[in-house]
Amino acid sequence: MSRAINKELFSNVTRTADPVFINCSNTLSQGKTTSTFFFISNYMYGGCLTFTAHLLHTLNRKKVFRIARKFEKRKKNFGYGIKYQNVPLEYLDSVDNNIFITDMFQHFECLEKIRTIKEEDGKDVTIVIHDPGEIFEFNEPYLKYWNIITIRKSMQQYLQDRYGIESKFICHPFYPYPIEQQGDSRNEQEENKPEAVSISRIDFNKNIEIILDVNKRTKNPVKIYGWLNKEYVSQKLHSVEFSKYYQGKYIKSFDATSKILKKAKFMIDLSIIPNDGGGTQYTFLDAIYHNCAIILNRQWIENVDVKYCDFKEGENCYAVSNAEELRELLDSMRDIDTSKIVQNARKLLDRHIKKAVEWNKVTMSL
Repeated sequence: MSRAINKELFSNVTRTADPVFINCSNTLSQGKTTSTFFFISNYMYGGCLTFTAHLLHTLNRKKVFRIARKFEKRKKNFGYGIKYQNVPLEYLDSVDNNIFITDMFQHFECLEKIRTIKEEDGKDVTIVIHDPGEIFEFNEPYLKYWNIITIRKSMQQYLQDRYGIESKFICHPFYPYPIEQQGDSRNEQEENKPEAVSISRIDFNKNIEIILDVNKRTKNPVKIYGWLNKEYVSQKLHSVEFSKYYQGKYIKSFDATSKILKKAKFMIDLSIIPNDGGGTQYTFLDAIYHNCAIILNRQWIENVDVKYCDFKEGENCYAVSNAEELRELLDSMRDIDTSKIVQNARKLLDRHIKKAVEWNKVTMSL
């Protein structure tokens, strides 16, 4: 099908205006931009989707496109107050703006089409690469054709060292959504936050089995929330024990996240990503936003160059290497004063909230 025909077929699709920055704001007003946003992945839970939602809210956008087999006029719930619309691959030909892909996981059938967009139409393509797990032998040769953004310094260095790919580092955008308060005062909030929670995906590299092991022995077991990978649960977790502590898959909304974290003193995320780490994830940022201290896997901190690491154990986070260390923290949870850790961690959060300007410049200029 020719590009001219494609443009005619999709010419009546409603296009959402893009933003222009307003002074002293963490979000942007509606205006004109040079980017149309795409989310090219089948993973509808996790950090990449959360990133997309925070970015769009920061830019005052409310819609993203997804590549699918056919065009669907109806917009669907993406989560966190964002809608998505399914469009076929050919829809890219009808887009007048530059292409900004907030995540692209597999979907190798799109590679050649996206490669030719700049060559034939003069459109720039920008893709956010979230971690090394998104790079395969099939898409690696194509990275040189696009503008690449990384959201952790360790990932930026990995791309340069391993593939010779230059990328622009910008830390995660964070949209300061309304939160529910636990009490009327800060002291009352701390006194009434006895819980420890896990809110990441229940999946490989998340080490939920360590949390489950600790739960059998601690007097303050961790409440486990999140989307689960059934294969991981079958292989790594004892289903009966897991069901005792699993609270279910929470709704993809800021309100649901806030309801979980407002009662939590600790948020535990024991993620390990090979060839990555040191920086932030949205589970970390959401917890910090709710004055909740984070407990990380020590490998997340120690397996990266110190200059790429945002976290320091005992200063803005807690860290553990094994189940016994985690048990000791949980058993002492009510006696631990986390105020300094939380206060220092919030310094990290501030920079993410203030990234509206830089992300807007990227979507306008690349």
